[in-house]
Amino acid sequence: MRVPLGWLSEWIDLPERPEELAERLTFAGLEIESIERSGADLSALRVGQVQSCEPHPNADRLSLCTVDLGSGEPVAIVCGAPNVAAGQRVAVASPGTTLPDGTRLKKTKIRGVASHGMICSERELGLGPGEEGILVLPEGAPLGAPLPEVLPSRDTVLDVEITPNRGDWASLLGIAREVRAHYGGALRLPECQAREDGLPASGDVEIAIEVPEDCFRYLGRVVRGVRLGPSPDWLAAKLESAGLRAINVVVDVTNLVMLEFGQPLHAFDLATLRGRQVRVRRARPDEKLATLDGQMRELGPEDLVIADAERPIAVAGVIGGAETEVRDETTEVLLECAHFHPTRVRKTARRLGLHSDAAYRFERGVDPLGLERAVDRAAGLLAELAGGSVARGTVEARGAAFPHQDELLLEPDHVNRLLGTELSAEEVVELLARVDVEARGGLGGRLRCSIPSYRNDLEIPVDLVEEVARTFGYDRIPQTLPAAPLATPAQPPRHLLELEVRDSLRASGLLEMRVFPAGPADDADGLRLPPDDPRRRSLVLQNPLLGDFAHMYTSLVPSLLRAVRHNLAHQVERVPLFQVARHFRPGGEGELPHEPPVAAGALTTGDHPGLWHAKAPLLFQVKGIVERLLVDLGRTAEFRPECDESWLHPGAACSVWLGSKRLGALGELHPAVAEHFEIDAPCAVFELDLEPLLAEPPPVPRYREISRQPAVRRDIAVLVDRDRPAGQLLEALRRTGGKHLMSVELFDRYEGKGVPEGKLSLAFRLVLQRPDRALTDAEISKLIDRLSQLLVRRFGAEFR
Repeated sequence: MRVPLGWLSEWIDLPERPEELAERLTFAGLEIESIERSGADLSALRVGQVQSCEPHPNADRLSLCTVDLGSGEPVAIVCGAPNVAAGQRVAVASPGTTLPDGTRLKKTKIRGVASHGMICSERELGLGPGEEGILVLPEGAPLGAPLPEVLPSRDTVLDVEITPNRGDWASLLGIAREVRAHYGGALRLPECQAREDGLPASGDVEIAIEVPEDCFRYLGRVVRGVRLGPSPDWLAAKLESAGLRAINVVVDVTNLVMLEFGQPLHAFDLATLRGRQVRVRRARPDEKLATLDGQMRELGPEDLVIADAERPIAVAGVIGGAETEVRDETTEVLLECAHFHPTRVRKTARRLGLHSDAAYRFERGVDPLGLERAVDRAAGLLAELAGGSVARGTVEARGAAFPHQDELLLEPDHVNRLLGTELSAEEVVELLARVDVEARGGLGGRLRCSIPSYRNDLEIPVDLVEEVARTFGYDRIPQTLPAAPLATPAQPPRHLLELEVRDSLRASGLLEMRVFPAGPADDADGLRLPPDDPRRRSLVLQNPLLGDFAHMYTSLVPSLLRAVRHNLAHQVERVPLFQVARHFRPGGEGELPHEPPVAAGALTTGDHPGLWHAKAPLLFQVKGIVERLLVDLGRTAEFRPECDESWLHPGAACSVWLGSKRLGALGELHPAVAEHFEIDAPCAVFELDLEPLLAEPPPVPRYREISRQPAVRRDIAVLVDRDRPAGQLLEALRRTGGKHLMSVELFDRYEGKGVPEGKLSLAFRLVLQRPDRALTDAEISKLIDRLSQLLVRRFGAEFR
């Protein structure tokens, strides 16, 4: 919000330096974004007096003037203005002065006569279009004084950021109150009385509120005999300095009062109201409204509207309708002034995508006791500036009682405990009085504090403590160490698990991505999900931020694939990405959605011409990443070849199990899915549900001493059926090997010449070691024989 200090100074005395005011208000919580200076710098011009004005000897339309500048000899200036005359006080620019349009004056000859400067017009000073002729100053203007002392041309404007809870700050009155709280002084409010005349307004219009919970009060005043036209210069200048443009005298008056008191108003052409009725109600099905911005708006059942007897005429608190706006032929005006529920206005403005000055203030809350003041001020100005007469009385309707905290109890000791100060009760009372909170003594030393009607942000005692801190000065509060013992906050298990997952996946070389958790409706089709797959049921956003991305994720795979496609399109050959986020699964009736944590990743391989690169199959790379993740989490998972995920290649995929619980799946991307997402490079994907890991805590790590005895390595090579997973053999060897089997790994897989059709050769390397002594040959042979018999008996293996 723009706050012109010249205008504000009419309400309260200000400090001389705008920078000091801005700093003090910022310390009080009113953030000043910037300090702007508007208008032209006329400090180089002086007030002069025309002593004589004679016709130019060589030109019929020019005058030769002798001008006294208050010091030194009078100077001769050639002037072409028809209204110049002796005795006038005028604005004089001497040679060397630069005018607002960039023109630099110099001593010159005009038709053979030397001219020592210029007598300036309003247009040449940048003060407006100006009529033909020079600017004539008041007779009492001090001779020789800098022009800004007589004719203020520059104003300083504070660009203020208003927090959502301080609607009272969205006005000159609110800023003036804040200045008074820190500098003292008395407020100077403009005249707010309306001189009434003629018949009562109740005979012109009828007002009713049909939704009392959304509109607390609706007030109207009628002004008859209005003549529509442009606003006077002073009114247009004030609006312009605050960032608004002048439209016509009626609209400008409502905007002026809104800026002054923070109370939005609207003017209806009374003759266009059908049935001479005003109804505050919800919009009906299929209703539309042509608004003042030239748009046709489709209204919803949750929108609050102002209507006449037949149709909506305005969106309540947001924008007026085009059919009932004031126009050149308007003679009777209905000024409306209302108090709407802030939440209702905010929802309607957001749904319609309208962010008007009125909605800005209604969303933050207006003063429920300031309606009469605002509408009387507007009616009085219209009578003065537009030649109208104000009808007797107001027309009013009331809804539900406005919820306002009228009184709070505050303990002065509580203030000192929270702020670390040593303020007395009397000092607390005085500090609160600066913000219009009247505090009186009560039982037990507590203060009974009356809350002003315009402070709807003061709801609990701590809010009053904040007011004490603001008026006392945050910068004056002493620095003290906290009295309470510090303790490390407990981290939720879910948060810790997600941190461990991120650390592991980053260590595997994947890059984390974070995206908006919603996608388009065709994601389920892109993954080839069956019609009965529960992941087709998604939560749909009513007001999505990203176009058609309205369906909350039931799988993280589509977002990963879109990121892969984007990177491949930008010539990034190897794309290693992961995401740790949530699924959003609809709950039952009356239940909140279920949001389990999920980890997913995608990997593509590019061309690696490097000499030392060993390119492993893509499926094994992503399987190794998942294996490492589970090992880092202290879990031992099982990879089963049975996998029914439609988005994975059926011949290059597996499911991941933790005991009897399925964690997810991994594998190479199905060609049809790759085609849908326009991925033309080999791609492997995994997705794991982390919720089962939270249900079963990892086993407590057990440590043992590193053996100093020599290790023994033995290799076993066997033939098994080609469709037999090697992981089953590995798991069996680990479980049966006993405490002296340190490790076992698969180091060779071969099929081809020398291996029977349908068979596969697998070679395992076993490492054996005891902690107390070296193993004997007999112990080694006995263990190898036992493991060999296990492979033969359980898997039908044949030794090579």
